Amino acid sequence: MGVAAELFMTGLALGASQCVISCAPMLVIYVAGTRDRWQEGLKATLIFSLSRLVTYVFLGLIAGFFGMFIVDVLQEEGFASYIWGGAGVFVSLLGVLMLMGKEPRWHLCQILMKHTVKDSTLSMVFLGFAASMASFCAPLLGVLTYIACTVRNPLTGAFYAFCFGLGTAVITPMLVAGVLASVLPRLLFKSPGILELFRRACGLLLLLYGTRLLASTFGIIW
Repeated sequence: MGVAAELFMTGLALGASQCVISCAPMLVIYVAGTRDRWQEGLKATLIFSLSRLVTYVFLGLIAGFFGMFIVDVLQEEGFASYIWGGAGVFVSLLGVLMLMGKEPRWHLCQILMKHTVKDSTLSMVFLGFAASMASFCAPLLGVLTYIACTVRNPLTGAFYAFCFGLGTAVITPMLVAGVLASVLPRLLFKSPGILELFRRACGLLLLLYGTRLLASTFGIIW
C-alpha cells in the first residue's frame, strides 16, 4: 500500500472516531440551533468539512516547504494558546448571537448576525478552520512530521495532507450528524415557542463550548 493510501486509511479511521468526538459537538449544536432544512444542514456540514480539508492541505504545503520548523512552531505552547483563544472567541460569539434570537436589538449585533449565524458559508468556513487549528491531535502532528521529514516538494506535502484530510474531514459520520441536527428539532418540537427556546439553549451550549476553549488558553481545564 502506498503512502497516500495509508494516510487516507489513517484519516478514515480517525474521522470515524476521534474527530467525531472532538468536532461533532460544536458542529451539531450550531446546525441544530440555526438551520431548518436537511439541505441547509448538509450544506453547512459540507462547507465545515471542506474548510477543514483546505486547512490540512495548507498545513501539508507549508510542512513540505519549511520542514520541521513549521512542526516545531505548531507544537509551541504559545502558538496553540493563540489558536485556542481565537477559536474560543469566535465560537463564543456565535453562541451569544444565537442566545439573542433571530432579531437582536442592537445594530452591531444585527450586522454580526448577518455575517455569521445567518451566513452558513462564512460561519462554517471559520468554524471548520477553528476546529482544525484548535484540535491538533497526535495523528495530525504525526502526518505533518512525516511530511516535514521526508518530502522535499511542497506540492507532494499538500497531496499527502489532502489524502489524510479526505479521510478524516470529508468522508465522515459528521455528514449524517449535520443533516439529522437540522431536521430533528423541527420534528421533535412542534411549537414555535419551544423550538425557539431549544435554539437559544443551543446558543448557550455553544457559548459554554467557546468559553471552555478560551479557558484552555490560560491552562484551565474543565
